[in-house]
Amino acid sequence: MDMASTLEEGTVVRVVWAADDGEYAVLRVRTGDEEVTVVGPLASVGGGEPIGAFVTIEGRWEEHAYHGPQFRVLNYLEGSPRTVAGIGLYLEQVPGIGPKLASRIVEKFGMETLSVLSKSPWRLAEVKGVKSKVKDIADHWAKDENGRALTIRLRSLGLPMRLVERIRRRYGDAARAVVDREPYRLAEEITGIGFKTADALARTAGLPEDDPARIRAAVAHVLDPDNSDGDCFLDRASLGLGVSLLGVPTEGIPEAIDRLERDGRVIVEGERIWTTELYVAECDVAAALLARTGGLAPPIGWLDDVARAEQACGVKLADTQREAIFSALNGGPRIITGGPGTGKTTLVRVLLAAANARGLTMKLASPTGRASKRLSEATGGEATTLHRLLAFNPGEGGFQRNGGDPIVAQALVVDEMSMVDLQLMNALLDALPRDPGFPLILVGDADQLPSVGPGRILADLVASGRIPVTRLDHVYRQEARSGILDAASRVHRGVIPLSGEHGGFADCFLLAREETDRVVETVLEVVATRLVGRGFDPRTDVQVLTPTRKGALGTEALNRALQAKLNPDGKAFRRADRELRVGDRVICTKNRYDFEVWNGDVGRVIGLQGRELHLSFDGRTIPWPVEELGQIDLAYAMTVHKSQGSEYPAVVLVLHGAHSIMLRRNLFYTAITRAKKFLCVVGSPRAWTRAAENTDGDQRKTALAERLRAPGATT
Repeated sequence: MDMASTLEEGTVVRVVWAADDGEYAVLRVRTGDEEVTVVGPLASVGGGEPIGAFVTIEGRWEEHAYHGPQFRVLNYLEGSPRTVAGIGLYLEQVPGIGPKLASRIVEKFGMETLSVLSKSPWRLAEVKGVKSKVKDIADHWAKDENGRALTIRLRSLGLPMRLVERIRRRYGDAARAVVDREPYRLAEEITGIGFKTADALARTAGLPEDDPARIRAAVAHVLDPDNSDGDCFLDRASLGLGVSLLGVPTEGIPEAIDRLERDGRVIVEGERIWTTELYVAECDVAAALLARTGGLAPPIGWLDDVARAEQACGVKLADTQREAIFSALNGGPRIITGGPGTGKTTLVRVLLAAANARGLTMKLASPTGRASKRLSEATGGEATTLHRLLAFNPGEGGFQRNGGDPIVAQALVVDEMSMVDLQLMNALLDALPRDPGFPLILVGDADQLPSVGPGRILADLVASGRIPVTRLDHVYRQEARSGILDAASRVHRGVIPLSGEHGGFADCFLLAREETDRVVETVLEVVATRLVGRGFDPRTDVQVLTPTRKGALGTEALNRALQAKLNPDGKAFRRADRELRVGDRVICTKNRYDFEVWNGDVGRVIGLQGRELHLSFDGRTIPWPVEELGQIDLAYAMTVHKSQGSEYPAVVLVLHGAHSIMLRRNLFYTAITRAKKFLCVVGSPRAWTRAAENTDGDQRKTALAERLRAPGATT
């Protein structure tokens, strides 16, 4: 890792400790969207009252054995970020100037940089390596007079250049006026800018805290599907709580809702407040499902075709599985649900073979690339992601397959339906052929965690009673006598699994550890030593799962420990408090339609060149700009939610009392069902008991089942 000195900029938010003599302090500083620990000679910042002070700090990142990453200060400068870090980031965009030269210029001139650039640019020659570029810098500075102040200001708040350019293109000469006077428009009109960024701009512009535009923006932010924790609507009390947690006054919420409703952005149903987008989507999904009545008899000869398909696949279906196939062939939407090992994939394989023998075009799809790849391998058919099936257009941000240009198929199987959210389901139904008897076979495990996005589609469809459901509850796998399947069955019944050393199976162990540091030590030992002895490669075969991102047993802390253990010598790149190394396993945390990389996709760092990381996803090399490193996390450990749709040879699950309200049955069950060959649970037995027994908190605020059951709704 490059340990040379670097510059960081931010706002002091807390004093952890300060020496009386002013020689040393430990501060928490907000840089962009993150808080970092800063240590060094900082006790005199702000004249003894540092909270809220802007600082530009020079020093280096280091790893503390107990506290994790922290920035050790050598020198610091108090002052506006617009005149320090923002200028440095601006200069990086000048032709011929990169981050190193920009950093040298800012380091040399500090708060005088603006004056030097505007009045005496020849002084730039005082900086090593800049002499030959003085004219280019001066020309660029002069030509960009209208945009540079705005660019510096936006870059100082951490916005990547692509967003700055998007703002300038959208508003043209009015961009600065919009940013200064109407910053909340950015959250509404510019993709990639949210409430927090717009609010930071409003604060620097001096807009009042109770500005009606601010309250409206906060309400819209809390209702936004990306921030809703899966709810499709919020009641007024929950909405008020969400707004207050943003530090925004709640007194003006009723007026904000009224204005948003008049503008067509929200729908109000009594105490329920919806975004118009989600309200329309849920109504459309209910209507589309009810319109697809099905009820047709399978074509003559299907009984023989299915029998021949069973023989060709080398399996013999149980009566329930065979009945599910004939139900699917009746047309319309049909649900097949069951836990691991109950024969869902075998059923689909036979169904696909029978359809192929008939010359019937049956397509297979799953919500993620990982899940579709698994479906292809298991069935022998060609499966795709739903986004690819619906021909997502990243340029326009929508699907090209729709009612006017439906998908070309005679039947469709969608696997891992528990991962499909409301908006994706709406797009799928809109793109189906108009034939109401079109067979739509929805396959999944209704007991798993619901989708990351809004809704709980599979569970709501099952609960509605309006869509035919086949439940597979018998385990048919030869490996039915496995600890993993037994553990899943036990947790489904609210019982703690048996451990291998206490009469359980040899592929399932529960290791009790109460102290959090002992949990981490045990996880590292299991991953790097014990599982290696069982033939597993810790960098490719083993996945650590945990309920949360934060805390001593969250993904962030576990990933740092696992990275240090499994990849200590990889060439490193650090930005803020995030470090990636060549060879690291990483996960994408946001849909990147331009790269066709989706939220939850796992890849590997294969190189670093200039200001780009080279990442490998499913064999494709993606050049990832370092400014967008916030959309990539380490993936040695990941949340259970992010693991949906995947299976791993070995899973190490961390489940401890520190995980608090996340200890729920469907989370425990989902984590167990990710393991194929080996499962190890590390943590507190009391936490395991609570997780197995607790079914509270699984509900989401949705109304789909209610709409499907509504009086007058017919199938």
